[in-house]
Amino acid sequence: MPAHSEVTKKQILVVEDEGLIAADLQRRLERLGYSAPAIAHTGEEALGFARATPFDLVLMDIRLKGSLDGIATADRLKTELQVPVVYLTAHADQETLKRARLTEPFGYVIKPIADAGLRSAVQIAIYKSEMERRLRTSEAWLAATLNSVGDGIIACDTCGQIAFLNPVAEQLTGWQSTSAKGKMLMDVLQLFEEGCRQPAKNPVFDLFPGENRVYSLVSKTGEEFTVEIGCVENRSPDARNAGLLGSILALRNAGPRRELERRLVQSQRMDAASATAGGLAHDFNNLLMIILGGAEELLRTLTGPERSVAADIRQAASIASSITSQLLLLSRRESPGTEVINLNEIVSEMQPLLSHTLGKNRSLVVDLGSPEAFLQGNRGNLKQVLLNLALNARDAMPAGGALRISTTVIEIDEYSREARRYRAGRYVRLCVADTGHGMDEATLARIFEPFFTTKAAGATTEAPGAGLGLSIVHSIVTRSGGYISASSEPGRGTTFEILLPSIGTLQAALDAASSPGTVLLVEEERQVRRMVHTQLDRDGFRILEASSAADAEALAAAWREPVEVLVTDVVMESGNGLELARRLADRYPGLKTVFISGYRRQAAGEFPGNAAESLSKPFPPAELVRRVRKLLGNPALQTV
Repeated sequence: MPAHSEVTKKQILVVEDEGLIAADLQRRLERLGYSAPAIAHTGEEALGFARATPFDLVLMDIRLKGSLDGIATADRLKTELQVPVVYLTAHADQETLKRARLTEPFGYVIKPIADAGLRSAVQIAIYKSEMERRLRTSEAWLAATLNSVGDGIIACDTCGQIAFLNPVAEQLTGWQSTSAKGKMLMDVLQLFEEGCRQPAKNPVFDLFPGENRVYSLVSKTGEEFTVEIGCVENRSPDARNAGLLGSILALRNAGPRRELERRLVQSQRMDAASATAGGLAHDFNNLLMIILGGAEELLRTLTGPERSVAADIRQAASIASSITSQLLLLSRRESPGTEVINLNEIVSEMQPLLSHTLGKNRSLVVDLGSPEAFLQGNRGNLKQVLLNLALNARDAMPAGGALRISTTVIEIDEYSREARRYRAGRYVRLCVADTGHGMDEATLARIFEPFFTTKAAGATTEAPGAGLGLSIVHSIVTRSGGYISASSEPGRGTTFEILLPSIGTLQAALDAASSPGTVLLVEEERQVRRMVHTQLDRDGFRILEASSAADAEALAAAWREPVEVLVTDVVMESGNGLELARRLADRYPGLKTVFISGYRRQAAGEFPGNAAESLSKPFPPAELVRRVRKLLGNPALQTV
């Protein structure tokens, strides 16, 4: 008999339409130490019991009265609830057993039933059920692991037919796992040798153990990826039957890694070029001083044709001096003076000059995104970035071309794919796109190198000193803590994308005249900040938004109008909300403050005067708006 402590929790449902037999089975099971709390006489009644109570096993008579016999009922129990079934039957004919086997029962007990047969059937069935449950759990863990890894995983059998694709492999190939299952590997994996359109061999047979190779992969949707593929054999763990089960392929999108490597090499080249440029410019300027001085002396003493020659020498030296000035800018290590800048204002200020630079035969389209974005930078340097990019576009575009400049604000989450290439945080994105000749990959890889001229990059003209413009743009952006990248194809123009760290944004009300007021929102937690921002924006406030105390102070200093209300978290890694409120109150004597905090404390009580409210997280966003409007002192606005 099973130990009582091990089986008391095992619940068994008896399904038998003969009442005396059912009652006898119930008594026997109780005597063996199991719990048999219910008896079902029909298939429908058995399904009702099983749906209401988690049974460990069902003893099922094959022949039942009603619309569902025992086999049909067992099939429903397996499909819906995965409850194990042991059949009870006095009919052991082959046709009945064949139909019963399709439901994959955990055993049979032939009537009349002996205690020994019942005991062994129940014990074996419960043990098999437990092993199957552990197997399902193990498979679920394995599936979750394979689905969460960053590489694409493709499993094939020994015939080369696909058995499994994880989500990353689905994304790379364009195939769903259910659709790809059973198909030949190379029918799904459209591989080409890297750098050419020569179809690649099957990596299962072509790769050595431990070897990884880079291929070009074309997905089902036509998208092309550069992937690194490795392959391992899948063998049975059974030492007595260690046969080959198939192959496992790991696919890694090599594009982001190669982009990072390219940027690292480019940065190293730029650092080396900058250091060389600075040294050359210093020495060259000494020589230019002598040449310019000598030319000036000659101009004072010479006349006639000789004076014209001296004037040409002075002009050439002046042009050379302008080139060395650009070299010094490229190599400059000290940080220029910075201020809080609204990028949209810079673009608007530069728009007339940029239009003039492009000329009458080329158009300029400006798309300034909302909300407006603020960053810490040098106004002159940003203007130089725009001008140099416009000059590069002008030289690369034929008549009738168009240059498009757009700005927007993006936020890169630390768990997103973009975080592999950029630091997580909020950025101002500046895009400058032209409709020029475009560039091939080899040219594109070198455009930021000093003296790799705009003419070499597809431009139609070349001016003295050309070739430093894009190098200077790269230097300014990277030293501002930002990122710059370029994308281009021959005949399809070039797009430069610049990301600069943003210290805050302004969401202006549609009708500024009717806005209830300007709110400075300071909250480090991105999702909380977004939620509060959405509610304040919906109610018509102008919103200055910052993620740290320091950024909030810089933003307030740059804002030309009064800030009516400060909404700030009390406890922040970047500073104390109470101290921030006190400092801002000195600048804005009428400042109202709403303190929010995850701690149960009344921050408003620590702030002097009656110009403060406090809210403890969590709180309804509408309640925050009600407090803000209450502080503004308009009772008509306090109903939310």
